[in-house]
Amino acid sequence: MNAADFDELRNRIIGLAGERSAGRLGPDAIGLALAVHDRPLRGSGCGPLPETALFGYRQDVPVYPASVMKLFCLYAFTAFEAMGRFQPDDEDRRAARAMIELSSNEATAFLMGRLTGAFDGPCLDEADLADWLRRRHAVQDWLTSLDRPEFRDINVLHATYEDSPYGCSYQARSHSKGNRLTARACAALMHDIVRGAADASDWMMELMDRTRERRAFAETGIPPEGDQARGFLGEGMPETTLLWSKAGHTSWTRHDLVYAETASGKSFVACVMTDSHWSADDRTFFPDVGRLIHEAVLKGGLNPS
Repeated sequence: MNAADFDELRNRIIGLAGERSAGRLGPDAIGLALAVHDRPLRGSGCGPLPETALFGYRQDVPVYPASVMKLFCLYAFTAFEAMGRFQPDDEDRRAARAMIELSSNEATAFLMGRLTGAFDGPCLDEADLADWLRRRHAVQDWLTSLDRPEFRDINVLHATYEDSPYGCSYQARSHSKGNRLTARACAALMHDIVRGAADASDWMMELMDRTRERRAFAETGIPPEGDQARGFLGEGMPETTLLWSKAGHTSWTRHDLVYAETASGKSFVACVMTDSHWSADDRTFFPDVGRLIHEAVLKGGLNPS
């Protein structure tokens, strides 16, 4: 894929958004990052994302990431374990599985407490809240210490909740910045996991595997618990395409971060982020974007891995 191919794809996505939403999902509410390979990225020996041609549109604009942040929490989980900063037990691993496979908010809140020592609880006085926030920054402080340009301007601090945080977690929202991720940061992390450059990459890939979910739905017609394929990019891709992903969704956002291997052997990492009540409610736009990306990858000339 070259720049002209990507420009055509971007314009088709923006045009589809405007047409489908009657202007409620504008160009300034869409972020896109795409890295394309001429063979499966798994086991390819490919280098980090900065060494790979990344195509993007508003890929460096920080947005509220919804549940996509859970993959960064899992990234910290495996790294902290490898460094000896965290000794997970069976319950921690059960929570990690629920956080990614089911996108469980309860599991995420539990693990953010376990990783940082700052657990959800009652309201705190000013001094205790300051100490709680200092500890809660452990994951973000570690991400910052990596000094990765693609992680610039991100913030992974708060857990996710079904309706609202309570107690000290609620207080923290008015004393610190909210969670923020960019499409570039998401694509870079997925790229590292897929190529095996992150700790416990195989385990993280297992938790993100959506191929089995899609096959189960095709056989039974019953959506799996925590379905992260239907209504997102993967729904628009052929059943023969293998899919790993982490989606995010709130009442005002819809995002998807995917790694896909096509039947032809070509593969790609894609992150699409939208900040719009319309896209949050709509379940057809993302599958159509997934179809457009898949078609563009198969059509275009690709970057060598």
